[in-house]
Amino acid sequence: MPICQHCGVTVPDGAFYCLNCGTAMKSPATSSSASQPQVTSQESSSEMSARLEKAMRRTELLTYAAAGLGASILFVIILIAFL
Repeated sequence: MPICQHCGVTVPDGAFYCLNCGTAMKSPATSSSASQPQVTSQESSSEMSARLEKAMRRTELLTYAAAGLGASILFVIILIAFL
């Protein structure tokens, strides 16, 4: 198990951050990466574009949901104020 260079706490294998202080760990040397098939930059780029587009849609929907919730809360507050 690696040791955090900042606080000296033992960090689990494969952790990207120290669980104690949050310091970024050096990327773990993975022997399994050699067994994984290599992805061409075009495949990687198209996959990343698809993931980015999905995240942007999700963000847009969450924005609309938050605006709707805010408007609903404002309506209830105004309704209560005038009753």
